[in-house]
Amino acid sequence: VQPIFVKEGIAGPVEISSMPGQFQFPRQAAVNEAQRIESLGIPAVILFGIPKKKDLSGRGAIAKTGVIQKAVSLIKKKCPKLLVITDVCLCEYLSHGHCGHIERGHIANDRSVETLAKAALSHARAGADVVAPSDMMDGRVLAIRRLLDKNNFKHTPIISYAVKYAS
Repeated sequence: VQPIFVKEGIAGPVEISSMPGQFQFPRQAAVNEAQRIESLGIPAVILFGIPKKKDLSGRGAIAKTGVIQKAVSLIKKKCPKLLVITDVCLCEYLSHGHCGHIERGHIANDRSVETLAKAALSHARAGADVVAPSDMMDGRVLAIRRLLDKNNFKHTPIISYAVKYAS
């Protein structure tokens, strides 16, 4: 599984200084990178999104036109046989950078889990083959499974993980 970091608001690939050899790609370059990866015989990618705007609600994580949702849709059109996994987390979408919503100085687990489930559903609707929550919220896998099942994505796998690439 090769990671692809998709970033809004950049004109071309930008190397990630803390991860030599890894790049942030604008959407179309991410599609080109997915095609290159597929041509090498690598069967899967995992997409990490970096939106142009962050806020306190994490709207970009669930938006139909979000960075990951658009990238998934385009990659699946160009590389229908490539397995596309999406990272499901809120840290890149929330202006404070935590993996969950903050209320009165503490992480709000239940509210965060609800948003994570909505993000996973939006990824599945965009065409993701697998959703992969990487946060640390209690109960997120069950909430994601229930919401996916309720919306006819019963066969969309969930890969729960907490260790990130070079984290």
